[in-house]
Amino acid sequence: MNGDILHHAPHHRGTAFAPEAMARMLAVSTTALALGRGISLDVGVLTGTPPRLIGNAETVSSLCNALAASAIANAAPGRLDLRLSALPSGEDSVVLRAELHGRYEARCEDGFNKDFMRRLLAGLGAQMSVTEEADGSRRAVLDMPAALPSRTTDGELLLNWARSRGGRLLVVDDSATNRMVVAGLLAKAGFSVETANGGAEAVEAVAQAPVPPEAVLMDVAMPDMDGATATATIRRMGDDRARIPIIAVTANAQPEDRIRCLAAGMNDYLTKPVRRADLLGALERWLAPQPA
Repeated sequence: MNGDILHHAPHHRGTAFAPEAMARMLAVSTTALALGRGISLDVGVLTGTPPRLIGNAETVSSLCNALAASAIANAAPGRLDLRLSALPSGEDSVVLRAELHGRYEARCEDGFNKDFMRRLLAGLGAQMSVTEEADGSRRAVLDMPAALPSRTTDGELLLNWARSRGGRLLVVDDSATNRMVVAGLLAKAGFSVETANGGAEAVEAVAQAPVPPEAVLMDVAMPDMDGATATATIRRMGDDRARIPIIAVTANAQPEDRIRCLAAGMNDYLTKPVRRADLLGALERWLAPQPA
């Protein structure tokens, strides 16, 4: 695969960008190349990817385009799939992942030449891995650092956002009072809210619902199954349910508690007593707009 495509990758930093828009532009920019080689390139954004990120937007776009173009240039006629997703990597930061799967040739054992890898690491601190599947296809994973935007704090703006968007949420807490308070705040903002009284019930609700909730507000300290364990269990599910945004809502305010929640796979962290603006600000960072 051709690392020279990256030779003129830009190096600006700190730009806001939307993964959905980036995916659409990627699909458009590679259409002619893909059609010319008899390839169908399907580009999409996975559930749980924040609607906005902050980072080196031009270089991220260049790398994603290079990944797609290099695969297309070295693929036989057929289908390639490229998906963007985001993995929590710490407070206010994520790893933006571009994962490309299909049948294409590689010129080096890791799928990319050394110059390509060197430019990735030097330009963005990105990491690349390429694996060969049992059926002979290849899976390239490009991980790139990005940050979440600051939470919006304007209560009126957040309320307008919530009422125009709506959606289904799951509130998990072993305290009936806390469930009632959080669910009430969210319901008044326009969300449809279901509740679970512990981690085990939350896992069951996510696993068995015909249509899973769009986000989970998760208490941490619960007697039957704590929030970290419930989150880790949900993250091991084998479909889009594994990527549902999970936001800790907890009385545990120590730094080690935050670290433990994020390490378990939670996306964000709020401390009790929680205000409606706090809840909506966290949700607004993680929930993509409703389809038109």
